[in-house]
Amino acid sequence: MDADSLKVPPEHLTTYCDPESLGFQTTEELVPLEGTVGQGRAVSALEFGLNVDAPGYNIYVVGFPGTGRTTTLSNLLKQVAAKRPAPDDWCYTHNFRDPLQPVAVCLPAGTGRQLVLDMEELIRDCLRDIPAAFESDNYRTRVEESLQEFQQKREAITKGIETTARQDGFIVQPSPLGVVTTPLKDGQPITRERYNQLPEEEKATLRSKSEALQSFIDQQLAALRRLEREAAKRRTEVDRDVVRAVINPAINELKEKFRDIPALVQYLDDVRQDIAEHVDDFRNPDDQQPQQQTMEAAMAKETADAERFLRYKINVLVDNSHAQGAPVIFEYSPTYYNLFGRVEYRPRFGTAATDLSMIRPGAIHLASGGYLALQARDVLSNPLVWETLKRVLRSREARIENIGEQFSAIPTATLRPQPIPVQTKIILMGTPMLFNALQRVEEDFRKFFKVKSDFDLSIDRTPENTRFYASFVCNQCRDTGVRPFHKTAVAKLVEHASRLVEHQGKLTTRFIDIVDLITEADHWAKEDGNSRLVTAQHVARAIKERIYRSNLPEERLQEFFDDGTIKIDTDGAVVGQINGMSVIDMGDYAFGRPIRIIARTALGRGQVSIDREAQMTGRTHNKGFFILTGYVMGKYGQDKPLSFRSSIGFEQTYDEVEGDSASSAELYALLSSLAASPIQQSIAVTGSVNQRGEIQAIGGAIYKIEGFFDVCKAKGLTGRQGVIIPKDNIRNLVLREDVIQAVRDGLFTVYAVDTVEQGMEILTGMPAGEADAIGRYPEGTLNYAISKNLEQMAAKARNAERGSSYGDQSGGTSLTP
Repeated sequence: MDADSLKVPPEHLTTYCDPESLGFQTTEELVPLEGTVGQGRAVSALEFGLNVDAPGYNIYVVGFPGTGRTTTLSNLLKQVAAKRPAPDDWCYTHNFRDPLQPVAVCLPAGTGRQLVLDMEELIRDCLRDIPAAFESDNYRTRVEESLQEFQQKREAITKGIETTARQDGFIVQPSPLGVVTTPLKDGQPITRERYNQLPEEEKATLRSKSEALQSFIDQQLAALRRLEREAAKRRTEVDRDVVRAVINPAINELKEKFRDIPALVQYLDDVRQDIAEHVDDFRNPDDQQPQQQTMEAAMAKETADAERFLRYKINVLVDNSHAQGAPVIFEYSPTYYNLFGRVEYRPRFGTAATDLSMIRPGAIHLASGGYLALQARDVLSNPLVWETLKRVLRSREARIENIGEQFSAIPTATLRPQPIPVQTKIILMGTPMLFNALQRVEEDFRKFFKVKSDFDLSIDRTPENTRFYASFVCNQCRDTGVRPFHKTAVAKLVEHASRLVEHQGKLTTRFIDIVDLITEADHWAKEDGNSRLVTAQHVARAIKERIYRSNLPEERLQEFFDDGTIKIDTDGAVVGQINGMSVIDMGDYAFGRPIRIIARTALGRGQVSIDREAQMTGRTHNKGFFILTGYVMGKYGQDKPLSFRSSIGFEQTYDEVEGDSASSAELYALLSSLAASPIQQSIAVTGSVNQRGEIQAIGGAIYKIEGFFDVCKAKGLTGRQGVIIPKDNIRNLVLREDVIQAVRDGLFTVYAVDTVEQGMEILTGMPAGEADAIGRYPEGTLNYAISKNLEQMAAKARNAERGSSYGDQSGGTSLTP
């Protein structure tokens, strides 16, 4: 095989954007972007979910921050909400039958505020008109007429008592203790001294008459009290009739105005009855107050008046008087109270008091009839929010109750407002990982969130999407005030967008990274003599400076390679030793580093130990070693038993080894050790392998190649150095310009292979060799050397078994991680 045929040409190591193909000179010539490009699946799902009104069709927006999901959702919500009618108002009114349970009343949009004004006007009119009615001559005449009969009866009872007493020889006199009877003698009241001088028989007669008269008087006084109660009741009825006559026109006018709202009509009837029953609150509200008051007294009076008439106050919980279409709310702090409302308290005489005016709505109420967008992580992390949200979605009504009431060991008397029906479309935004977790562990999730809108991390690099990037830059220039971008700067942005997703045919949709780069490039244009345009030079400077701010760990690690602390050879050849490649992700910055991998083989039962005793390998990595077992057994164990032991180690690696991207490198090192054929240390390797020996694509190829290149460059480029990658990863290469230039100059080589044999031929310089009809390989090939050495190991193992040198060991291959 010709190794040159496996070399990747320089033009395939990256992707370029021709500035001339963009069709403009600067972004000033472009029309700002409208809509979302490249997220057709997500937008279609959003449009579907937002327009379906059936229960359960709430939306979960899947995507990572910075992919434009919030902006896209916001724009679509504005469009959809504008076409929908404004939802109804919701108010709480006093419940005259159960004051602890305020009544929820639904009103047409904008009516709630008008109702508040109407009720305030009603109370003002009552405070003005009712006292005036009680001061009128008509009122006094009615009172006199209604009480005239009672006055006559009262006089008759009083006269009857006096007449009966005189007939019995007594006079009656009122006293604080009641009515006192005094006997008469010769028409004059008898004094106590004279009474004591009377004969006993006469005294006894007077006592008997006095007791009989007192019994009669008690009966008459009881009748008089009944008469007084009837008179007071009649007086109260007159007062109420007067009040009703005063307020009926206003009440009836309001009832006619709100005749289509039965709950409000009932409330107005209750108000009329309540005002009539509390005449004294309106009769003389101000006359008893002194003309001169201190500020404290005035405030106390105002508070007392407010509490006195609180039962006539309307609490407009949801006011849509200014709404244009359906409400759209993005709640970025979805605490329990912010979402579901609360009942507030104020201190009063050392205790906490509340009333219906202190009921506050939550976002779930304010968004009823519209849309409520929430961050899924915040919803799940705030106590009780997720469970309460499920109850709301299940019952389709929102109940306002404080958290303490749900967990209080002792029930307390407090307001329990009637629940309010809600028709709110909930949109959760979260990562794919969170979505998958909810699907697995939350049984109600599928029931309540039936629409998934999935935002991709990349879009195809088509001419249309390239123009979209240019229009996006135009938007940023207009919205944030950055300088216009030259076409070369836009082309550089497009190239970097492909590098961010590690694909020549894709562009990133994590626009937060692009926005940051636009901002930073504008800064460097300002520093460059206050240039009017941002050019490719400024974009390149921004990329370089961003790397410089983050790559301190990479530079420190490079120092270890330079001084030999971490041992990596970039020249020579060694049996069983190879340079693997890995990626270190720091969160904001990723870079590659080479790792020395050594394989040692010996006679044994074929047990392979891979740092297992130190628990330094992950499950995916262990899977890769089982694949090595399958490859060796399938390739070399068809006509003979295998008996060898191998240990493969990642040298100077102190973190957990995870992933299977080094499985091909491990296999190369193992085969080199079995063949006793040295591997060129100037070549580094990455790629996973399957049991048939096919090399498979891996991630992070860009960073791995550049990481090994930097080590080789520091040690000196010789022209023999290079890397081997899977052929399927060519489309993922968007390498730095210095790497590409080194390839053009013949100082560095990138090989792309499909099979293990191709890689081994590059690494060892020996042909792999094809088996003949009986499974034998030609001499001078790698496979011949491996097969021969395995036969010799198997023979030695059998001899050792016969000599009991190895106890009860048996032949076979077992690669145990």
